[in-house]
Amino acid sequence: MILLTPKAKLLDCRAGSLIVPAHDGQRGILRNHCPMLATLSLGLLQVREIAGRPDAFYILEGGFVRVTENHVTILAYDAVTFEGLDKESIEQMVSEAQSVVVGKEYIRVQRREVDIERSRLIVRMANLAGLATEQAGGSA
Repeated sequence: MILLTPKAKLLDCRAGSLIVPAHDGQRGILRNHCPMLATLSLGLLQVREIAGRPDAFYILEGGFVRVTENHVTILAYDAVTFEGLDKESIEQMVSEAQSVVVGKEYIRVQRREVDIERSRLIVRMANLAGLATEQAGGSA
């Protein structure tokens, strides 16, 4: 499985399963999946059962996924992850996302719907990765 963005190769590993945010809903990919090409939308990529490391989570902002002969290539326009960030940076990112989700940020600036969805995904990614801080006013 390879995850590429215009900036860098973010992941190159063997994984047991993937859940990708396809344009028409989430798609699960397991070993021996049929060949497939799909466009991606804003959503959460889940990479499970990675040999020698914990599960990985990325928020993808569009792109393409190609599945061929037990090989998955994801070309994403952009990706957000907690990997490589210190705990303080993660907590700040999640806290800002939670405040957008519960509407606190509307006082200062009007947010676009995609910003709200991206914030919901950051909170969800923190929950899945076991990095969630105390919820501010509800769950996403």
